[in-house]
Amino acid sequence: MGEVQYLKPDFSPDAFEGTADYYSRYRIPYPKVLFKDLVKHITLSPQSRLLDLASGPGRVAIHLAPFFSIVLANDLDMEMIAVGRRDAEKNQVYNIDWLIGRAEELKIEPGSIDLITIGEAFHRLDQSLILDLAQLWLKPGACIAIIGMYSIWQGNEAWHKCVMDIIDKWTPHLFGHINITEFQEYSLLLKDKGFIECSSYPYEFPNYCTVDSVIGYLYSTSRCKKKTLGDNCAAFEAELRNKLLKIDKNGCFLETVKCGYTIGKKPNI
Repeated sequence: MGEVQYLKPDFSPDAFEGTADYYSRYRIPYPKVLFKDLVKHITLSPQSRLLDLASGPGRVAIHLAPFFSIVLANDLDMEMIAVGRRDAEKNQVYNIDWLIGRAEELKIEPGSIDLITIGEAFHRLDQSLILDLAQLWLKPGACIAIIGMYSIWQGNEAWHKCVMDIIDKWTPHLFGHINITEFQEYSLLLKDKGFIECSSYPYEFPNYCTVDSVIGYLYSTSRCKKKTLGDNCAAFEAELRNKLLKIDKNGCFLETVKCGYTIGKKPNI
């Protein structure tokens, strides 16, 4: 099995500055079947509480909210929280309390949470500390689920390669782009921290992109956000449009999206 390795990244609090609207509009939604399957692992009651860490604009919290009495959604980016509040209201979801700040510094009542979720952000947290806190915050028999989805730089289509060549030309390579195969490795971390019944559940589905949705997705990332691109933003976008339309003049691109979650349970003792 080897030594268990936890990440403790030095993550800038403004890494996603200016990306919240793009994140909400252009990140591919998780499939509904993932959420329906996930809650089957949880013993729900009228008082069930969800804690969604590093929630961004609520891509997990909003969709899981109907299953819970109270949802606590945490992010350190005020813009993400603002967009999350807007999207929750648009979807008529009113049971989310939004908490601004670092996940590692949250004050949560011990033994009060039925499910903790972390979507596409576990690699940006102090993993060892977060899992220790999860053991403290969760009720006995409750679960933690680490959820993730591919990014364009993990795609295998020819147009993905074109996009990556342009990204490498115009932006620095930044920390934080994990490989989808690491879903399975998370179970090792959970087991190391005393969680039981740890399993991973992968999903795949086809997705059609347009030039605009590809560009919007890239603007939602820390690596290709407009602040990072700066004065190169217009040239970056122009080159993307030009080269993608040479691949498909109609600007329609198929990809296979991979996502999934790894879940572990706090022992009942």
